[in-house]
Amino acid sequence: MFDTGFFRMRLNRPLLLAIAPLLFLMAWAGAISPINAAENVEHVVTTAVIGSWPVDLHPLTSDELGHVTVKRFLNRPVLEQGSSGPVCLYCVSVPTEVDGSLRFKPAADGKVETVARYVIRPNARWADGVAITTADIALTWKIINHAGQALAALDSRSTDIKDVRIVDVRTFEVVYSGMLCATRLTVPPIVPSHLEGAIWEADPKSYFEHSLYRTKPETPGLYSGPFRLSRMSGKALRLVRNAYWAGRSPAFDGVIVTVAANKSDLESLVRGRKIDTFTTLEFDVGRRLAQDMADKYTAFYTPSDFLVHLRPNFDNPILSDLRVRKALMYGLDREALVAALLDNKGTVAQSLLSPFMPGYAVVDRYTYNPQKASGLLDEAGWIKGKDGHRHNSAGKPLKFEIRYRRTQPWIDLAPQLAKAWNSLGAQVDLVEDPSLTGEAVDSRQRYPGLVGFSEWLLGGVEVARYWYHSGMIPTADNGWQGSNYFGIKVPAFDAAMDRLLTAGCAVERRREALVDLQKAYAEGLPALPLWFGTVITLSDHRLEGTVNPRTFSAAPVEDWRLRP
Repeated sequence: MFDTGFFRMRLNRPLLLAIAPLLFLMAWAGAISPINAAENVEHVVTTAVIGSWPVDLHPLTSDELGHVTVKRFLNRPVLEQGSSGPVCLYCVSVPTEVDGSLRFKPAADGKVETVARYVIRPNARWADGVAITTADIALTWKIINHAGQALAALDSRSTDIKDVRIVDVRTFEVVYSGMLCATRLTVPPIVPSHLEGAIWEADPKSYFEHSLYRTKPETPGLYSGPFRLSRMSGKALRLVRNAYWAGRSPAFDGVIVTVAANKSDLESLVRGRKIDTFTTLEFDVGRRLAQDMADKYTAFYTPSDFLVHLRPNFDNPILSDLRVRKALMYGLDREALVAALLDNKGTVAQSLLSPFMPGYAVVDRYTYNPQKASGLLDEAGWIKGKDGHRHNSAGKPLKFEIRYRRTQPWIDLAPQLAKAWNSLGAQVDLVEDPSLTGEAVDSRQRYPGLVGFSEWLLGGVEVARYWYHSGMIPTADNGWQGSNYFGIKVPAFDAAMDRLLTAGCAVERRREALVDLQKAYAEGLPALPLWFGTVITLSDHRLEGTVNPRTFSAAPVEDWRLRP
């Protein structure tokens, strides 16, 4: 969650964050005051998201992060991957090899598959009191598998799901492709069969149009999280406690969510002192508000898992040359960039993982060394002329573009990159592209040079395979599988990703595979890593529990409370 833009959250495929305006800035407004007494609500917290209206509350649709955030109040997954490992919310326990609920076996195609058995908690209920059962799991799997449906609300781990099997009313199994450890398991979001089943059976093709999530979203039984929807009108959602929520009870009785049209409108709410605590995904916004409103807020700076980087088009012979990519890295003073653009709050990136992520290994590469950069370019045949520009023996200039959206950090970062590489003799064209996306099969034709991205390894480092493995370049031969739209081919990195898939769940073997992976990334440079950024949470002095005391990252609403 970071300060690049274009946050396109397609959770049923590897998450790719292209540079573009961030569509989301989370804010929790501080009404903390009585509302409708008939709903038995004493204190509320008002929150705001940026997104379209009306909010799509169906668990299986909508890729807008603002909508996804709202749904976190209303529904939770059966199994959730937390910062310290998997957590069962509606299941009895996390599947494990110890008790046989997690097992690996040969698949029909000769590969390995993982089978995880889950048992639903007996006290798991929808907000109308109806028990959550495997009938809900079965309906969800039917909807997901319906031909022609492109669902958006599943995370990247769901691409590994091959099948769902119902055992009894509370027990089901999920079959996954490959050998998956507990930290990579997932269960699709569930849909209440007692409310949605008949609608689905009546007309599967138009199910989503007729779903109660769209036609009668205030129906209590649609929700299973700490809150349920009471009313949705006037670009605001009023949420009240779910009496049947079996998890930790929130300190606040209600939440009011306002849907803002853009970040300027949301910032006006903050400056109007109507917000209690909020988390910014754009560093410049958080920094500005933290400085201007220090009398109201305490600022918490959290190391982000979002890697700001440049992805090269490997069809470009200049950028497919590893010597050139290494020269570009040595030609950047990334420490100075982090100091200037992030107030020294970011972390220079050497590979896919930051020092704050599980499995991180020290990979010391590419400290600022313009002399070494020049030597590599000479070696690659790019000779600097009297005009300061480099050309090869055929007279072709060392020239490429950086394409980005006009958002932070790129509006400030891109000119700095061009300046550094111009000093090496490269000619760099800066291209602002409002329609930029990283999910187009024709990316290699549309984007001939470097493209700025930020990415988050949602679902584990294994999802990097979809973006970087040469076997994931979409072609007719592989059924257009994968998201390696830039034609990246780094054989040693391919091999390291393959080893990680076969490392299994043994701690030492997996640790060794992760070390190899990070070294192969740093050496082969399938992308040019710049930094891991910083998320800023500003919290009203009256509140506590809004951030994790260990990491300072935003905490779930169940943790928030007024100071005594």
